[in-house]
Amino acid sequence: MSIEELGAIGEFVASFGVIATLVYLAIQMTQNTRAVKLNTARIVTEELQQMFSLLASDESLAKVFLDAGRASELNDIARVRYYTFTSNFLRVVENGYLQHRDEAISEEHWEGMTNMAIDYTKMKAFDAYWNDRKHWVSREFQEFMETQIIPVEPKSGVSVPGNYVAASARQGV
Repeated sequence: MSIEELGAIGEFVASFGVIATLVYLAIQMTQNTRAVKLNTARIVTEELQQMFSLLASDESLAKVFLDAGRASELNDIARVRYYTFTSNFLRVVENGYLQHRDEAISEEHWEGMTNMAIDYTKMKAFDAYWNDRKHWVSREFQEFMETQIIPVEPKSGVSVPGNYVAASARQGV
């Protein structure tokens, strides 16, 4: 066997090594992308859980939340608390929006977040907040909120946050 023939065999074997390496890297990238998406969804979910756990554990904040669901006007202290909570909530939703836009959050996860945002915007105090503080979020997210969230009605039978309806009333009992 000549040196040229050995060189050709070496190149042939090396090409298989390159192909195997490319396949391995493609598999690794797919697994890494999936892990990043799962982690992103987990982080957004944890942020929402922390916020609503605070709401559930703090009676005075829960009262503000109830008042905001039932009345468009809040006293100064209640307004500060409601605006702060709402700003934090919308930051998490905006983050979810951006992550979904970049395909880092699944369609199913995003659907739950949008339904939560739709329901939240039906609180009576929300319009005053939005008119006063929408400039705190990006223009892209403002447009999304004003076209895809705020004008959409909640699903049938759903209570507005802070203005809950008993299950028997929702079911017409």
